[in-house]
Amino acid sequence: MGIVELGKEISRLRKQHSLTQKELAQDICTQAALSLIERGMTKPTLETIFFISLKLNKPISYFLQYLLDNNVKYINRTVAFIENLTFTQRFNDVYQLTAKELQTVENNNRTWFEQYLRWMNTVSAYRLNRIDYQNTVSRLKDLLKEEYFLINQKGFLHFKILNSLALIHGENGNLTLSLMYYNKALKSEFKQIIPSLHRQPEIYRLRILYNKAKTLYDLENYQEALDTVNLGIEESRENENISMLGNFFYYQGQCYEKMNAECSVIKGAYRNAEFIYGFLGIENYLNIVRERKQKYLDDQEKE
Repeated sequence: MGIVELGKEISRLRKQHSLTQKELAQDICTQAALSLIERGMTKPTLETIFFISLKLNKPISYFLQYLLDNNVKYINRTVAFIENLTFTQRFNDVYQLTAKELQTVENNNRTWFEQYLRWMNTVSAYRLNRIDYQNTVSRLKDLLKEEYFLINQKGFLHFKILNSLALIHGENGNLTLSLMYYNKALKSEFKQIIPSLHRQPEIYRLRILYNKAKTLYDLENYQEALDTVNLGIEESRENENISMLGNFFYYQGQCYEKMNAECSVIKGAYRNAEFIYGFLGIENYLNIVRERKQKYLDDQEKE
């Protein structure tokens, strides 16, 4: 299964780069050999994978996952399912599923999938109050040990664990520690190795910038919070991604209020937030900005 999936992925990426088999094989192997690799009929050598990774602009670890994990398709499908459960806050289902999967993994060599399962199992257990704050932090920090560094580079996992630590510290009032982990996460390199998860690293970075801005705001560091929000707005525009833009504008207005900015500046921020929420159809956030910031929105037509 691993060799077959590897061949399919090499073929997909080759076509994505508008390369023929002959062009990709040049200076690496024969076209016939590449054809066998793409059809999953032969296992490429490490040297061949290395040169293919250079031509297809991917880290070598991207292709090695197909040879190291026993069932890549099953793992990708399971990870996608777990993330959907998490998105809908079905933490009991996440906890039960990850606990069951962890019973089947081998314990002699830690794999990326096991590391991922341990992370999600810990977070879901915390959300269900099965483990306390300190125990949760201890487990998450254990996943960041140096021995797991290379494993954690796959699928943004290092970033996600740091983000979890930051969120949990913040929820428990340790805002300084929370901010420290947000800063660590923002310094992390982003590597996506799980093809079935179509989220880009920029999306995760935008979320962490937003969470960092909220933490700085709670610490009453309004200028730094505003700088972080403005960076988030700038990166949202650069990446043509408006998923977090409404939130950034809302906190921009919050910061301007605390810093006693001109009323027109504050209004502009909240009106931008209102527009983005309305455009995206995010009714709950749209209602919040209209209810809480009514005085800045009501007189729009009078100006």
